[in-house]
Amino acid sequence: MFGQARHVLQVWDYHHGQSTRIVVAGCPPLRGRTIREKQADLATRYDHLRALIVREPRGHRNLLGAFLTEPERPESQAGVIFVHPDGYFDACGDSTFSVAVALVESGLVPRTTDDGEQELVLDTVLGPVPVRVTLRGGRVVAATMASGPSYALGSARLETELGTVPVTLAWGGLLYAFADATALGLQLGAEQALARRERLLDVGTMLWQAARAQLRADVPGLAQGRAVDLVTLVQELDEDGRPLPAGSTAQPAGARVANFYAPRTMGRTPSGTGTAARVAALVASGRLPLGASYFHESPVGLRFTARPVRREGEAVHSEISTMSYCMGIATLVLRDDDPFPTGFLL
Repeated sequence: MFGQARHVLQVWDYHHGQSTRIVVAGCPPLRGRTIREKQADLATRYDHLRALIVREPRGHRNLLGAFLTEPERPESQAGVIFVHPDGYFDACGDSTFSVAVALVESGLVPRTTDDGEQELVLDTVLGPVPVRVTLRGGRVVAATMASGPSYALGSARLETELGTVPVTLAWGGLLYAFADATALGLQLGAEQALARRERLLDVGTMLWQAARAQLRADVPGLAQGRAVDLVTLVQELDEDGRPLPAGSTAQPAGARVANFYAPRTMGRTPSGTGTAARVAALVASGRLPLGASYFHESPVGLRFTARPVRREGEAVHSEISTMSYCMGIATLVLRDDDPFPTGFLL
């Protein structure tokens, strides 16, 4: 069956609304000591495997990917390289949740409890990411990620076809520009978002393209003049789930969000890095105290819960929780004569 195979990859597919394909075997050994060096080697020698697993015909535009590697640090359980159809993420909350749950459910990381919490550390390009996996009756029921240092990076203005749009910049592992959906006349509840899907995609794409072209920000200790990675439309909610007025200074209980990271490409989840970035912005503005509960809900109704736990200078550290679900185990094959060895996107 594999006589003409160039590569055979073993993958596990997990989701919590957003899908992550985890490569657990079949990728050739990557050179380098650090995860950053391994990611560079993957991009240089095996980028076709990154494209193969997440692009059509084996994947789709909204599929995320994660390559498991040996850890960088002896105290960590695994290394992870985060990928997407157009390239690489230095950090990805969605894939972090999926990888942590997969490692414990599969036994790749031996269980230390059947009722309680198991601590993991995943090595990433941005450093170690602690994750707490919760088990009840032998079943994994949640994963809680400790965000890295997240920063509020001020405000900016986008010039768009809709006019001037104010945005808030923040870093949570990726650089986000947050725009007020209510001020733009958009509703982000599941029914409203689906009913006006094309309008939502048009506005999100317009803002993302404008932000990529117009905005740069300095991230403390990490990057100078970094381009915006994602634009997030935000509709803040009070404790009864009602939208707050545009420009409200009240403490929000949470928000509905729609994340855009490519033209006409909207994330299915609230985004772990985006939630961390938003929490940092709210804490810096005085609208969310340390220890307070907060949530983000995506247009398909998936919810991440979050809590800012401490500040270190300008940095805000949060805990973010959700649950990921195994939906498939597969063997992917690349034959020598495959007409689409790097897949495609339409």
